[in-house]
Amino acid sequence: MTADFLLVSDDKYVKNLGICTYSVMHNMCPEADKVRLFVMDCGITEQNKEKLRHQAARFGNAEMIFYDIDKKLDAVMPKVKTRWHRAIYGRLFLNELPNIYGDMDRLVYLDCDLLMDRPVTELFTMDLGGKCLAAVTDADNAPRKQALGIAPECNYINSGVLVIDTARWMELDASRRIIEYINSFPEALLYPDQDAINYVLGHEIVILPPEYNMMWMICQRDIPKMLSRIPDFYYTAEQVEYALYHPCIVHFAGHNMWSFDGITPIATGVFKKYRRLCDWRNEKRSFQSPAVFFKWCAMSVKRVLYGDYKKANG
Repeated sequence: MTADFLLVSDDKYVKNLGICTYSVMHNMCPEADKVRLFVMDCGITEQNKEKLRHQAARFGNAEMIFYDIDKKLDAVMPKVKTRWHRAIYGRLFLNELPNIYGDMDRLVYLDCDLLMDRPVTELFTMDLGGKCLAAVTDADNAPRKQALGIAPECNYINSGVLVIDTARWMELDASRRIIEYINSFPEALLYPDQDAINYVLGHEIVILPPEYNMMWMICQRDIPKMLSRIPDFYYTAEQVEYALYHPCIVHFAGHNMWSFDGITPIATGVFKKYRRLCDWRNEKRSFQSPAVFFKWCAMSVKRVLYGDYKKANG
């Protein structure tokens, strides 16, 4: 089996790309005959590309393939003003890859602010039932569906992990339709690419269990309290608890994984594991402010005390 992954990065986020791709290769190379990591390149320096290739070479059956979209991205950049970096639109060029690599039937897109902690071989063999995508439902499921007018029978998914049937994506002309929607309704979009993917492909999505995209804000022990804050959450407490202790993918969801700010201990533990192993191990972490430091200490103490109380009281 060949496991094909798609990521997007520029040079600013290359250390995220480095640790992310290491975690993918660490977990997938023993499981697959070949692992191909397609990187939509939004301006990565040659020096950093070489560092990424060198890291991939350590695994023997992994290949890092860069696809330069820097100038192409400027040409089709959506006309919506947003706080998000332009690289978020890089995945919309995935329709060009099957024309170059004809043996690509299944592609797993990953944001580079996430870490894989278990093999995900099943994502390459699961039956999508003729649909285009599989993904995990987002915590903002109910409010975003209402805001965008998404059909009640559909779910609003987080686009950080997408299992993609490339033939179906191309058949639906998904890339063009998503960019067209972004440019047609910019005022309605909180997360431009994610909102558009959900609206355009709502009926083409299979829902995955939460362990395939365990977002950092859910990586906490007080699951009932967390779920009580999220209206109409798609998953049960049992599903979330299983994902919490058996995550395949931990997603920092826009948060800087190299900063301690607000990250829960579970997510931090996964980060430290792969930082020690990857070629970016010498990059330093730091608190962004004294206030963040004291907040982090308070959160850590609270979780330790809560855990001890729970053990003592069953």
